[in-house]
Amino acid sequence: MGALSTAGDGLKQIGQFLHPRTIVQLRKANALAPKNSIAMLLSLPWLIGRGPSLGIITQMHGFSLARKAALHDRDGCLTWGELDKRANQAGHMLEELGVKGGDRVAMLLRNGREIVETTLGAQKLGMVACPLNTWAKPKELRFTLSEAKASVLIYDTKHSDQVEECAPEGLALVYVGNEDDAVANSYSYAELLSDQSVNPPPFLTREAQKPKVVIHTSGTTGTPKGASRNSSAAGVGALANLLSVVPYSRDDIIVLPAPMFHSFGLATFTFGTALGATFVMPEQFDPEGTLRAIEEHGATACSLVPVMIKRILTLDDEIKSRYDLSSLRVVMASGSAMSTEMRRAATELFGDVLYDLYGSTEVGWVAIARPQDMLDHPGTVGKPVPGIKVAIFNEDGDRIGPGEIGEIYIKSDVMFEGYTSGDSKEVRDGYMTIGDLGYVDEGGFLFIEGRADDMVVVGGENIYPVEIEETLDDMDGVEDVAVMGVPDDEYGEVLGAFVVGTVKAEDVKKYCKDQLASYKVPKRVEILDELPRTSTGKVLKRELIEQVEEG
Repeated sequence: MGALSTAGDGLKQIGQFLHPRTIVQLRKANALAPKNSIAMLLSLPWLIGRGPSLGIITQMHGFSLARKAALHDRDGCLTWGELDKRANQAGHMLEELGVKGGDRVAMLLRNGREIVETTLGAQKLGMVACPLNTWAKPKELRFTLSEAKASVLIYDTKHSDQVEECAPEGLALVYVGNEDDAVANSYSYAELLSDQSVNPPPFLTREAQKPKVVIHTSGTTGTPKGASRNSSAAGVGALANLLSVVPYSRDDIIVLPAPMFHSFGLATFTFGTALGATFVMPEQFDPEGTLRAIEEHGATACSLVPVMIKRILTLDDEIKSRYDLSSLRVVMASGSAMSTEMRRAATELFGDVLYDLYGSTEVGWVAIARPQDMLDHPGTVGKPVPGIKVAIFNEDGDRIGPGEIGEIYIKSDVMFEGYTSGDSKEVRDGYMTIGDLGYVDEGGFLFIEGRADDMVVVGGENIYPVEIEETLDDMDGVEDVAVMGVPDDEYGEVLGAFVVGTVKAEDVKKYCKDQLASYKVPKRVEILDELPRTSTGKVLKRELIEQVEEG
């Protein structure tokens, strides 16, 4: 059944490619050329035998875009032809290490060629790529490594201490970086790769396995969960729908500091690879370095999580003015909410090129606010991307109409398969919850009020912390803020504000009293040096709650 299923997936993708809507969007993106058709015909045996994946797309690019730059990283440039050969070598390397189709390949790697090659190589052979959070603390990494049940871990020697402390006994280890810093009994990635054939794997297999990717959720309120996604689930049809909203092109040079272990970074890599664009992949994010990379490469697109944008915006004006950013056509943001003020400041710096993507690891992209949308409908996350259906349900499970706040549910082809634990998200009438509260207005624009589990009830009134956060964002002396319900001995739960800045707690309360209804004023205010955040900028609320409980 596995081979029949992958063959069916391959034929489905061919059908999507030939759809008039897809052809129109690919032509607009300059992603159609005579060589494309030849590349698809040459790759057809693998498309049918192995199933569609980014690995197969890279094989096509290896023929049709052989001399075009695929990525720039710390070690230089790789063309699509070179990248495809190295991805083949990576797949053969994994096989030599005993990894089989369906097995999981864990990667503790920063952005660069190694995480790209390993992901593509794994997909070519029907393996499961599991990029891990390089920012994870030992407790989190130990859990995710245990939960991943990987056959091999490929890691950067910058993270050797974490690996030595957290890797399960007997797990095969492959290092990238300095041999002197590697964990004992690790294999060298460079040496293993150089010994492998550059030819693709055989297109005929006894039991083809669908290539998958497992992304671990950020775990802001609890333990991270592994979200499994079939790499062929969305495909070229979903790409065409995205291109109808955001004007990406094969000619784009995309600066990608957003980490590939996060769904947004991986999504950018996915649609950029599908187009055959060029990536610039800094090993780690640096605010000024990002501006420098945009100018040096003449970048036309950039993917940043909001905390990265905030760090760029807080650079001195003199530094920001040094760099020519006029080549940019698209700055895509995602990963956490952006305030109206941040959107305005980002537009002033980058130009009218900001697109704010709303989605999640589980449901993929949902809506995108385009530059004009943000001007005409402040606060919106845009209209749902074509192919994505949104429904709003109330607490009784009834579907509600425009303007009414309820829980947001999604139906689309880009949703995940489920958590690796076997659990999944709640589904109603074929729609899956995203876990947020919000509403759709009469014009079809989606607005987010906050997380469903963040809502706080005070005096019988429903309070959405995001409103209070946005209010405090405008207060002089406030640099960062998070508002949430915190445990209270007398009331059970009260509003708590965690503030970074030069203000005093009593000033915060007074400001809120002047700006908000009395029941929305935080009862508890904590002034902190910084807020604990994930690598994508989401506040780690569980850590703040622990801090409150510890007094």
